[in-house]
Amino acid sequence: MADSNIAVFITILLLVGLTTAENRTQLFKDLFKDYEVRVAPFDTLADVMILSMSVSIISLRNVNEKDQTFSASVWISLSWLDERLEWEAKSYKGINSIQTTSKYVWIPSSICIFNEVTNDKCLTEEKPVTIYSSGHLVYTTSRESTAQCKIDVSKYPFDTQICSLYIGNLFVQSEFIYLSSSLSTYSLVYFDRNEEWEVLNAYPRDYTGTGATQIHFDLVVKRKSSYIVLTVLLPVILLSVLNIFSFVLPIDSGEKMGTSMAIFLTFAVFLTIINDSLPKTDSIPPFTVYLTIQLVISGLTVMLEAIVLRVHFSGKSDDETDESNGSLSKTKIQPIDMNDEEGEIRVRNKICYLVKYIKSKLTAERLDRFFMVLVIVVDLISLTVFLAETL
Repeated sequence: MADSNIAVFITILLLVGLTTAENRTQLFKDLFKDYEVRVAPFDTLADVMILSMSVSIISLRNVNEKDQTFSASVWISLSWLDERLEWEAKSYKGINSIQTTSKYVWIPSSICIFNEVTNDKCLTEEKPVTIYSSGHLVYTTSRESTAQCKIDVSKYPFDTQICSLYIGNLFVQSEFIYLSSSLSTYSLVYFDRNEEWEVLNAYPRDYTGTGATQIHFDLVVKRKSSYIVLTVLLPVILLSVLNIFSFVLPIDSGEKMGTSMAIFLTFAVFLTIINDSLPKTDSIPPFTVYLTIQLVISGLTVMLEAIVLRVHFSGKSDDETDESNGSLSKTKIQPIDMNDEEGEIRVRNKICYLVKYIKSKLTAERLDRFFMVLVIVVDLISLTVFLAETL
């Protein structure tokens, strides 16, 4: 008995499925019997077609400062009404939607992405289309889009950019299609996070600046600056502090010139390495200016230390300079006869030399302190100006 009930139940399901299949087949025949795919569902401006758009961004692949472009993976859906494809769902066993491809229905092929840099600008691909019993159609396509984006690096690496997709009707005078941002959406539901950029907002807005109505789908992104700060900015600040410490070293230590030269070479090599990570644009960002200033300061430090050393050792004669440590050599003064004129001259010369040496040493120390304060002030001013310009 149970087996017979199961058999009857399966038979009913098969009959219902067959009836539904037959109804769906008949529905296709009825809809497309006199349908002309090449004719738009409007004739005059009075029959304007309202088009709604939905853009869902999947991933932000790249923001190229040099080329002024951004690349993203997106889903684009277009929805419009075609009264020729309406039907009564109850006449076809409750079927209220069917699926086909854009090959068999009219689609607004004049809808294009105006700032797309590739040749694939317009939405003309053969893609799935869902038709509803109310006559509304939904055309959905996926794209790897690379579009123009004016990138402002004046705040780098703390910059925020607005990159947009300019979507509109290519044939404004012949294709009576009404576009509005109020009927459009920009979704981040399926967005996959980017390692370099943080998405702050996404919204559509109307634009009529070129005479043609467009919808600009704006994507607001902010650069994740923590990596650049840790790997570039902090090491540069540390090297600038080390520049100052080269003035702290004693003049007689013999390490001042070597230390300042080593820091300068480190700066040069480091900036060469990070050059690829810096934005390459026509306008020079303050960050690049700051790095260049630090390199110049490091080079000036070498020259300033050379001046200090030159002044320090200018009071010593060649025969009284110890080549190993630069200190005043000990000279044994022989007893002299006070009536000996030659001995008095020799003593006077010794005294003059000592006075000159002490003066040169004091002058060198004062210059060292002055140059140190000067470098500190320039470092602080350059860092303050850079942070004020970017934050």
